Amino acid sequence: MESPSEPQCRTLSPWRGLLITASILSCWIQPTSAQVTIVPNPPFGEVNHNVTLEIRGFSGQALFYTWYRKAVAEPNRITRYTVETGEQEPAGIREKVLPNGSLLIPDLTLSDTDDYHVTIVNSRGDIILGQGNLAVYERTIKPYLMANRTNMIENDALAFTCGTEQEGVDTLWFFNEKLLILNERMVLSMKNRTLTILTVKRENAGSYECEIRNPISSSRSDPFILHVNYGPENIKVGPNPKKGEVEVKIKGSLTLECHVESYPPAQYRWQVNGTKIPNFSNNTYVIKHATWEDSGKYTCMATNNVTNLSVSKSIRIKVIAEQYIGGSNGSSLSGGAITGIVIVVLIGVILIGVLIYIQCFRKARRISKYQLSEKNQSAHKHGEDIIMNENTVHLPGSALPAQGSGSSPTFPEELPKSSYQVCDQGEARTLSETKGEVKMVSKDEVPADGTENRNEARVETLDITRVDVCDKIDL
Repeated sequence: MESPSEPQCRTLSPWRGLLITASILSCWIQPTSAQVTIVPNPPFGEVNHNVTLEIRGFSGQALFYTWYRKAVAEPNRITRYTVETGEQEPAGIREKVLPNGSLLIPDLTLSDTDDYHVTIVNSRGDIILGQGNLAVYERTIKPYLMANRTNMIENDALAFTCGTEQEGVDTLWFFNEKLLILNERMVLSMKNRTLTILTVKRENAGSYECEIRNPISSSRSDPFILHVNYGPENIKVGPNPKKGEVEVKIKGSLTLECHVESYPPAQYRWQVNGTKIPNFSNNTYVIKHATWEDSGKYTCMATNNVTNLSVSKSIRIKVIAEQYIGGSNGSSLSGGAITGIVIVVLIGVILIGVLIYIQCFRKARRISKYQLSEKNQSAHKHGEDIIMNENTVHLPGSALPAQGSGSSPTFPEELPKSSYQVCDQGEARTLSETKGEVKMVSKDEVPADGTENRNEARVETLDITRVDVCDKIDL
């Protein structure tokens, strides 16, 4: 059965209809315990696709559905649908009301993004209000990534720009395929579409990408490979020298290696004692058969052709003789050790020679004294006469008898065997060497004139090389 008020509504003018709607909203809307909402299906609209605004939370019998955009007001009304007749007014629009009251919007555009409202009149005459939001997006297009500089040197500034003309998108940044974590040297601006690195460091070198996304799609740019040029620095030359220099045995081999931190890789040059060596242009220098001329200062020079910076370091090489000493391990001695051994051996030889000389000298002195003592004793036993001339030294303890017949001078019974002589006062002293003559004559000899004179005879002279006397000498 048709409602009695329906014909009246159809004959009302637009202005009278607006007044009636306002009266209904102000007087007849009763609070209900049900919460009515509008939910898009799918949740987000996509350009050129369809969406259905579904009514959730209403379970009664509806008589009318009226849809509005932005706000519940007659100028914002989209359409009205009568459940009993299934008619929609106006009928020739893009939006369609389904029998369950949902609103179908085909061929979405970005301008369809808005707030939507619905009023429901149930069988009891209650008016129920529901509302919701529709967001429409278009598929993202691949952005492009640009940088204000492509040849970066460490500590310069750099700005990336993520280029896109699409609206309603968020911008994300990726570094080496991971979400970029900002630090104190990085700043985002222009709705996150510009990334600025205030001070570029070598650790910032790598792959950068920007990504734009919305609820229905996302697109990422091609990677931008950032190269950061730096160095050369932290130069090292090996092997590490001991005591300031590297030793290599004569005819041995040695390889020097030079390393620096640099991008792009550094160019290397070598100098030996200040002279450039053109044959070596990499980071190694090889000595195959060391000669004495290979000793000296070796310098490695590294240059970066982009940063125009250079660095160098020197190392001293010493060629040594190869010496081995005992044992199967073949351990070698240095030149200093060899020199020390030679000196010790020479000192030992000199000391041994001195000791031998001293022993021989002492032995010769003892033999000389012994021979002199033996000769004197022999002369005394055979009765030889000793006559002292004016140069003859008279030894204390002996007496010269009178020059008469049958008498002859004699030696003391015993010569002192020691170089010390006891004096009258009982003191012993050793004097310097004294030379003299001892004349010896035989008793039985007869002079040439035929006369026998025991007081005159041929004199034999003996040299005394050393005489030990006391303070008083009797002439």
